[in-house]
Amino acid sequence: MTLFANRRRMLLGLATATAAAATGVTASGAPAHQEAPELIALADQLDSRLSAYLAAVAKVERIAKEWGPQWPVPVEEIQRWTPGSKQYVNILGNPIEVPLDQGGCKRLVNVGTPECFEKDAASHRREYERKMQTKSQRGTKFHKQWWERSAAAIAPARAFWTEVERVNEASGIKVAQANQKIALTALKDLVGRIVMFQEVTVAGLVIKAQAMQAWGRVNKLDRAVAEFHRTLSDQPVNWGEEMAATIVRQVGGVA
Repeated sequence: MTLFANRRRMLLGLATATAAAATGVTASGAPAHQEAPELIALADQLDSRLSAYLAAVAKVERIAKEWGPQWPVPVEEIQRWTPGSKQYVNILGNPIEVPLDQGGCKRLVNVGTPECFEKDAASHRREYERKMQTKSQRGTKFHKQWWERSAAAIAPARAFWTEVERVNEASGIKVAQANQKIALTALKDLVGRIVMFQEVTVAGLVIKAQAMQAWGRVNKLDRAVAEFHRTLSDQPVNWGEEMAATIVRQVGGVA
């Protein structure tokens, strides 16, 4: 059978299955099968799960818009990669690029914490004092310079991270993001259960299509992360393949 003939056969089968679902009888006049109550019960949860996720996303976006302008900017003295430093991110946790030069180039930076600067200052001070006891005193200038530089960075680093903590706490962004993640997981799990459910009728196919449509309203980053984690699970599943199998099952059974 050619691809065209097979496609035509499937379309006719789908039309027949749809008519049977709408009228409650098959082409032969026999009562049509009813969709599994379990699948219908799952479908009834779609709207509330999707609404909960979209509301959570909207809250995060609202907080970011309101509090983002208050996010602190680190002074250059604490923009340093050192053991214990953290990448400079915005209120949403996304990396921020800072100007590298007047030519418009930008770069990602790390911001040191008070603890890492204290440790660095202490380390360079010990080396400075040790080398001062040597005959050549070679390297003392280097260690003295970095001892003073790290010591001077402690106070601005403490001020920066204190402000980060204040904005996080006052804005409620962390709680809002956690709720978004919970809502995303709940929606993903429901969509997965629906798509993988062994449907009985073409109504089940429609329910699965609605579930995939709901999943399509998830923002791109959340969807990409969730689908990446799904591929790493102990039993990864391909929703697209399952949807194709559902269509073939439904049109094949009546065509």
